[in-house]
Amino acid sequence: MYPWLWVWSPQFHFPWSGSVAQKIEPNTTWFNNMIPPVSGDAEIEAQAFHLASYGTQLGLITDVLLDIAKETGNLSPKAAESMRELTMLKAKIEVIKKRSARQAKQK
Repeated sequence: MYPWLWVWSPQFHFPWSGSVAQKIEPNTTWFNNMIPPVSGDAEIEAQAFHLASYGTQLGLITDVLLDIAKETGNLSPKAAESMRELTMLKAKIEVIKKRSARQAKQK
């Protein structure tokens, strides 16, 4: 082929004729990739999650919040309704935990 006719030279691409490089290493940072950069440091979030899951953290916060709210007593009607809903939600979560524990024992 003449070098000055390279513009008209046909290019054929058969299967597996091009670059077949593929990244096959497993992605083990799926949790860190889910945290947007504006939320904070993903490494710190991952370490905090391994220390205590979000459910554990929220459970502790709920317990403290309900105890403090019971001690204050004078809540606005909206806050009192939210406290009732939070108390019911906590009770439902405890039922789910007990049911899950029973199912785990049966297996």
